[in-house]
Amino acid sequence: MPAYRIDRTVLTSSEMQSILTGLRSLDSVAGTSRYQQLMKKLSVDQASVQVPESHIMINLSSWYKSSLSPKIELIQEAIENSHSIRFYYYAPSGEMERSIDPYLLVFQWSSWYVWGYCRDRKDFRMFKLNRIQELADTGEHYEKPPLPPFECFPENPFPVSFKVTAVCEPEIKWRLIEEFGIDCFKEREDGKLLFEAGFSNKENLYGWLLSMGDQIELMEPKELRKDMEGLAMGIYEKYAGKRKDLLLAANAKEGYNKT
Repeated sequence: MPAYRIDRTVLTSSEMQSILTGLRSLDSVAGTSRYQQLMKKLSVDQASVQVPESHIMINLSSWYKSSLSPKIELIQEAIENSHSIRFYYYAPSGEMERSIDPYLLVFQWSSWYVWGYCRDRKDFRMFKLNRIQELADTGEHYEKPPLPPFECFPENPFPVSFKVTAVCEPEIKWRLIEEFGIDCFKEREDGKLLFEAGFSNKENLYGWLLSMGDQIELMEPKELRKDMEGLAMGIYEKYAGKRKDLLLAANAKEGYNKT
């Protein structure tokens, strides 16, 4: 009913704290003060329910908050008004313009996504907000049909295609634990770490190995060692070649100054 108000005395302090904690987490990415205002409405006149300080802090923001907040706010308003949105999307397959009817904002795998009906693909799709540019509300109204249930992706969205064995220096133990867990390696007698894990594709593996510098050596699969050798040689030639050019230029300048 329009005039109905919940009797907040039915909420325990822990229940009220859970509500406020959830609202604070949303406020961490909001571009407006809508959640802060809602928290004030819920927490006023709590004479019968004492709300203790929260022992949980959920921060959903990121390094990209300045660009994410306007996108989240625009998409929220588009969903509330049943307006389609248009944007340019940058994906591994290339750049494209898309128009979708948005239904859900999704926070998953430490990133924000929008889930909706893609008018170009005639199906439901999920788009990562960081890859969206030139986002706009078209003002075009859409009717919400009976929606299929939103299916959360499995915990590991990247199925394992091959197993990797590598020898790591102990200095990067923290990286292994953070990214793969404590059971992903065994300590050898020489102090080095024998790492074993699965990867979904070669590109992800190569990028990960290069991020470790000389602190890791790929052992298996052997055929991928050849690829890494080629990558390493290409990097060396690029930097060594530029260094050689700089040295030649410096020598030429020095010779010119002497004359």
